[in-house]
Amino acid sequence: MNVREALSEAIAQLTAAQVPSASTTAEVLLLHVLRRDRAFLYAHPEMEMITDEERAYRKLVAERAAGTPTQYLTGKQEFWGLTFQVEPGVFIPRPETEHVVEVALKLVRERLKRPDPRIADLGTGSGCIALALAAELPEAEIVATDVCEKALSVARRNTEGLGLAGRVQFVQSDLFEAFFGHHGHVGADFDNRAFDLVVSNPPYVRPEEADRLPREVREHEPPTALFSADEGLEVTRRLIEEARGALVPKGWLVLELGYGMAERVKALAGDAWTNVEVTNDLAGIPRVLAAQKKS
Repeated sequence: MNVREALSEAIAQLTAAQVPSASTTAEVLLLHVLRRDRAFLYAHPEMEMITDEERAYRKLVAERAAGTPTQYLTGKQEFWGLTFQVEPGVFIPRPETEHVVEVALKLVRERLKRPDPRIADLGTGSGCIALALAAELPEAEIVATDVCEKALSVARRNTEGLGLAGRVQFVQSDLFEAFFGHHGHVGADFDNRAFDLVVSNPPYVRPEEADRLPREVREHEPPTALFSADEGLEVTRRLIEEARGALVPKGWLVLELGYGMAERVKALAGDAWTNVEVTNDLAGIPRVLAAQKKS
C-alpha cells in the first residue's frame, strides 16, 4: 500500500466514524507513523509503506475511530509554539488556554512591571501554562501544582524536553493546600513569600453536561480536570478564596472561564477584588478573567 492509498483508506474510515476533521487527523497519524513532515508526504504520494508501517497506521486509525484522542495516540500537543508530551490520564492543552498566558504576560509586563514575579499555576496538568510562562519570563519564579501525580510526572518530563529544567517547581497539592499554614496564608515551607500572580485553568464543566462533550473528551480525558460541582463553579469558588491568602497585596489572579460563566465568576470575586477584567477568545467568547487583590 502506498501513502496515497493509506491516507484515502484512513479518511474514509474516520469519516464513517464521524471523527471531526477526518482528513487532518488521518494525515497527522500518518506523519506520526512515518516520522516525516507534511511536505514529504505530498511530494511522495506513491511511496510504498512497509508492513510494520501499515500495521501501525491501521491500529492508530482504528483507535481514533473508536474515540481515543489524536493527542494520546501521537503523545504530543502543540501549545504556545512548544511541543508538549501528553498521555492518557493527563488533560490535553487547548488553544483557548493560550489566552490565559497572554493575559498573564500582559499583567507582568504592564501592571507588575517586573521581570522576576513569583507565579503559581494551579491544576497545571501537562504544565503548559507554567512552562509557557517560564519560556517567556526567564527570571520568574514559578510554582505549579496538581492533585494528580501522573500529571506532575508528565509536566516534569515536559520541563526537561523543552529545555526548561529547574525553571518550575512542581508540587502535588489540591489547589493551595500544600502551601497554607495554620492561618490561611502561604506557609513557612514556601519561605513565607506570597505570589505576585496566580493563574489557573480550573475544571468548569457541569457534571450534568457530560453528554454534550465530544466523545473523545467525555470518555478519555481525566474527569477531575473537566468537571466541577455547584454549576461548574465549585473549584473556581475555592480558587478565588484561597488565592486571597496566597497573593501579595495588589497581586493578580487570572482564570480561564467556561462558556457563559463570566458574570457568575465576577459575582464570586465580590468586594475583595478590584480591576476585574474579562478577555474574549478569538470566537468572541469571554474566556479569561483577571482580578487584582485589593489589599
